[in-house]
Amino acid sequence: MIRVIYRWKVQPEKQTEFIQAWTQATETIRHQVLGSKGSLLLRSAQHSSEFIAIARWETLEHWQQFWQGDPPDPQAFQIMQTVSQLLSHQVCEEIEDLTLL
Repeated sequence: MIRVIYRWKVQPEKQTEFIQAWTQATETIRHQVLGSKGSLLLRSAQHSSEFIAIARWETLEHWQQFWQGDPPDPQAFQIMQTVSQLLSHQVCEEIEDLTLL
């Protein structure tokens, strides 16, 4: 498994729109894209305009294939791009996950 950590800066007046678009896009990805294992969205306590998502994928190859293709929900992705700025993304190997215990 891998985790991908994304960071966005979202315009304060557009945060509700971003959350709705992210939720819609993530639900579509989870149900339609091979290897997707879901995602979690967080808002920074220190910087309220910064959002962080942690996505889980079966393999690095699944994640790479996803980004090489067209988004499964183009409208939601377009909204996210319009109301936010992607600051970074980082791919990490999952070593241990004790959240399910």
